[in-house]
Amino acid sequence: HIDIDPQEIGRNHEALRLVGDARATLSALQIALQSHDLSRRADVRSGIEARITAAKADYAKEVSPVATSSAKPVRPERMMADLDKLITPEHILVADASYSSIWLCNNLRSRRAGQRFLTPRGMAGLGWGLPMAMGAKLARPDAPVFAMVGDGGFAHVWAELESARRLGTHLVVVVLNNEILGYQKHAELARYDAHTDAVAFTSVDHAAVAEAAGCRGVRITDPAEFAPALEEAFARTDSTTTVIDVMSDPDAHPPITAFESKK
Repeated sequence: HIDIDPQEIGRNHEALRLVGDARATLSALQIALQSHDLSRRADVRSGIEARITAAKADYAKEVSPVATSSAKPVRPERMMADLDKLITPEHILVADASYSSIWLCNNLRSRRAGQRFLTPRGMAGLGWGLPMAMGAKLARPDAPVFAMVGDGGFAHVWAELESARRLGTHLVVVVLNNEILGYQKHAELARYDAHTDAVAFTSVDHAAVAEAAGCRGVRITDPAEFAPALEEAFARTDSTTTVIDVMSDPDAHPPITAFESKK
């Protein structure tokens, strides 16, 4: 764990704690490693790469039925499969906390070394998706920025759609609208075989919310509509944020060991 702020050290699982600027620390480590024999690590690399490739192929085969599904409400895996065909090496990809981060990281392929995938994994920062996407666009105005958020997290920050409009930040935001706090509900079911009423929402039209804030809103109920809506949003050259509100399957969840053990 490398961090310039000593207060952050130890806030995750690490093998060694190093306090310092990340760039300077990595440069120093690179110099230090030049005096070490790394041949053993090089010898096992191909085997590790083969295992990773096999694991990715197994996962793709496992999710294929839902990644090609025409079911309604829309399966998130189908959305990820369509999105993966459209992203470019220039895209900055942002995900909110909870399932949004897992869907994005599990199912999208980086198009180049150093491509930006921005997620708050481990920090549980529900609601960060839209503000983070705005920050990414302001920092890299020439880069296309995509954000995936859940309806629970998005509800924390609706007001920032006005900020996006006022600042002229062209974003493409997809809302996984399953009308629940998905992770919370599924975790409660896995542990207690029941869930509280607080995990469910009344129906909200997030596309209409976007339109009310001066942004562009699109509502999707059929999986066949998703890819064309994405293509159109990515192709736009104006400064208006597009919010694509997708009615998604409330029973869908990423592969989480604690949930699978209850089946």
